[in-house]
Amino acid sequence: MIIKYIQKKHLIEGIIKLKDDKKSLNEILDIYQDLESKIIESDGAVDDEMENLLNVNELDLKNKLDGYQGFIKYLEGQISYLKSMESHFAKRRKTLENSIKKCKDSMTRALSLTDNTKVKTSNYNFSLCKTESWSVDSSSLSNEIKDDLIDKGIAKNILKISLTDLKLEYKNTERTEIPEWIKISKDNYIRVS
Repeated sequence: MIIKYIQKKHLIEGIIKLKDDKKSLNEILDIYQDLESKIIESDGAVDDEMENLLNVNELDLKNKLDGYQGFIKYLEGQISYLKSMESHFAKRRKTLENSIKKCKDSMTRALSLTDNTKVKTSNYNFSLCKTESWSVDSSSLSNEIKDDLIDKGIAKNILKISLTDLKLEYKNTERTEIPEWIKISKDNYIRVS
C-alpha cells in the first residue's frame, strides 16, 4: 500500500513537472543549438538577451530532467512490483506443477501396485509405460574420451570468459598492448544522486 502511494506520488510529481514544462527535451536542446549559433555569429559575445535565454533554457532543462527522473522513479516502482508478482506467480506455478507431478506419481503407483498396464475409462485411456534416464559422470572422463566425444559432435567444448576477471587482468595494460580479440567500447550514461 505504501509502495503504491510512493509510486503514484513519483508519477504525479513527474507528470506535473512535464506538464508545467511546456517544452520537450528536444525543443530545449534546439534552443541550446540556436543559442550556440548566435554566439558563433557574434564571435563569442554574449549579450543580455542571450544570457537571459541561457538562464531560462537552463531552468527549463533542470525542470525537464526533474520530470523525467520523477517518471523514472515511478517506472522503477512498477518494475519492483512486477518482479514481486513474477516471484509470486512463479511460486504458484511451481506449486501447481508439483501437484500435477504428485497426481501422476499416485496414478503410476496405483497401476503398478494393481499390476494393471492399461486401464480404460469413459474419459481417458491410461497406460503404464517404462522410461530410462541416462546421465554422465563427467569427472570420470579422461581428456582422450572428452576429445573423442567433441570430435564426434556428441559433446561441446564451451569457453566462458569471466569479463570481470578479464578486466582485472588487463586493467593496468596500455590500450595499445591489449589483445585485438578484446573489444572495448565506451558509452555515456546518467547517474542521478
